[in-house]
Order: sequence, then C-alpha cells, then structure tokens
Amino acid sequence: MAEIIKHIPGFENGSVQYVSAADDVSALFLAAQMVSDILNKWNTNVAFFSLTGRCDALQGLVKNESPVAKLFTVNQKNPNLQVILRKAEGMAHRIFVRVIFIEGLPEQDAIGKRRLELLAQSTHTSIVVVEKHCEEEVL
Repeated sequence: MAEIIKHIPGFENGSVQYVSAADDVSALFLAAQMVSDILNKWNTNVAFFSLTGRCDALQGLVKNESPVAKLFTVNQKNPNLQVILRKAEGMAHRIFVRVIFIEGLPEQDAIGKRRLELLAQSTHTSIVVVEKHCEEEVL
C-alpha cells in the first residue's frame, strides 16, 4: 500500500517562506524550478499568484510530468492582500492546493506577514512569497 505523504520537506504545513532573487527573470526561473519539483516529485497541486502578470511565462517554464498534480495560476490584478488571501484559501479548500506561491507581492508590514502566517496555518499549506531583491547603489 502506498504511503500518504503529509509533509513536503522544505515546504512544511503552516509555514511562510520568503525567497529572494536578483531580478524579475531570476525570480521567475526560481519559482518555476520550485513549482516543477513539487509537481513532479511530490505529486501535489500548486497555486501560483502573479501580481506582475507572468503566469503564462511560468507555465511555459514549468515541466509537469505528474499524472495527478496540477498547477493553478492566477494573474492577480488587485494587489490587496485580503483579496489574494481569500482566493488562496478557496483554492486550498476546493482543489486541495498544498503549496501557494505569490510572486510580485509588495513588501508587507507585520500585520500583512501575520495574515500570511494565519492563512498557512489555518489551511495547512505552505506559502512561498517570491520577491525581487533590489539593492540600491551607494554613491
């Protein structure tokens, strides 16, 4: 009998991770690699919210060889965190998404970070926020 995997190593249930890349292209490739690994290695559904409209580019980069796992993408036009969290919660409950990626999210204050943590804990999912790390030049 096959074992049911309840925890994906590196993507623990109820956790929020912040992944940073040097630029938009690097962030997209990093997210695509992580999504591909989850889909193919762990056979689990993944949601990807893009506030920069890059869902089509991500789908072109992701290699899904799993017969059961699906990638659900949303080009999110409204940057309001509450709207994103409501949609993510609905996906977690309706289609059993276990990992949620959010790309292009503006830097959050303590309340926004806490809301992300509460969503991850209440839905038993892992949330990965993909950020672009901008270094300011010092003159």
